[in-house]
Amino acid sequence: MRKLVIVLVVLIAIAGAIGAFLFFTTPSQSRGVKFPIGAADRALLAQVPEDADAFVLIPSAAALRVKLEANPLTSDLLTRAPNVPRAWMLGGADVVAWSANKKTTYLVHLDPLRAFVARMFSANNGALLINARSEHPIDGSELDRIITIANGLPPGDALAVQRASGRGAFPPIPRPAVSSIAVSADEIAITSRAPADPDDVIRPTPIRVRFPKTAILTASFTKPPRALELNRIFARQITTLLADGGMIAIYDVDTGTLIPKPREVIAIPATPERREALASVVRMIGSAGQELTGLRTVDSGNELVVSFDQKSLDHYLKDGADDARWPANVWSAKVDPGRMVPLLNEIDGNPALKIVAPKLHRSVRDLKHWIGSMEKAKSIEAAGSSDGVAEDLKVVIR
Repeated sequence: MRKLVIVLVVLIAIAGAIGAFLFFTTPSQSRGVKFPIGAADRALLAQVPEDADAFVLIPSAAALRVKLEANPLTSDLLTRAPNVPRAWMLGGADVVAWSANKKTTYLVHLDPLRAFVARMFSANNGALLINARSEHPIDGSELDRIITIANGLPPGDALAVQRASGRGAFPPIPRPAVSSIAVSADEIAITSRAPADPDDVIRPTPIRVRFPKTAILTASFTKPPRALELNRIFARQITTLLADGGMIAIYDVDTGTLIPKPREVIAIPATPERREALASVVRMIGSAGQELTGLRTVDSGNELVVSFDQKSLDHYLKDGADDARWPANVWSAKVDPGRMVPLLNEIDGNPALKIVAPKLHRSVRDLKHWIGSMEKAKSIEAAGSSDGVAEDLKVVIR
């Protein structure tokens, strides 16, 4: 009996020592991703398989997990992410994760003791690869191109890459797209970079951006977006007014009609050319059309404001405005996810939308995919700019 007690005490001591080792060798501070990419990080990225649609490098992954758990938005997402390794499993290790064939895989290099314990306690489903090497790694020349795009990004907690096969996912810029992600207790900041879109209209000076305080979605741009199909009756006229850029602010969407009808305003600079274009549209619609559609216009001296309902124009004129966080020379947008996500869910469920307005349907699906999990956020702001060679996108989620 005495020997049994001694054996149990020894086993408990060993278990306690292992537990203490796992705890005290798990860092609380991340070394983060710095640019240009160093040799050690490149070696990790080189283990991503060729068939990966997207991948992410997370230095000191356990420390980033602490940050994710401290942020209310990311802590909720963390509980829904599949097969995320626990912090004690990772210790100070860096992690490379990738998505291929709708499956997420994590690759980590661990010390022998931690590797043994992790294998014992992790699910044996192939999602966690420990001290393994990729059999068919990504082509080295493609990886070099991706790293070249990434160099110049600000430091972050993780580096994410969307390859050409990962279209439709965030970020809404060309592929391949490389993003530096920084997480704090109250916000998520993402800076993405990709080869420039040859169709972008680039302003030599930043576009003027002010976001109405109570709009659910505001977008300023240098060329009309696809979502103008939201107002199908006057899509051509609206496109004409916005041909050289402008702003759309949406205050609400009536989802009870065959095609969702926005309560929105359109604002454009009050230049002589734009005044003439607006006057031409008003003449084309005629007085009967104005009465039927609710067309209203105001020339404030600095901008021309147009609406197609009885409430939005007055709402806009009385509304306050916030300055944009960053300058942008292609587009800038701000959205209220708490109000927008429920509307997107309703609009996406409209059975006629895909047939009658396919471009709008794709835009709704994309936006829902990007922000659908961020309904609890207070705001999302984004700014896109281009120098003709590379396109940059900055996003902050609060």
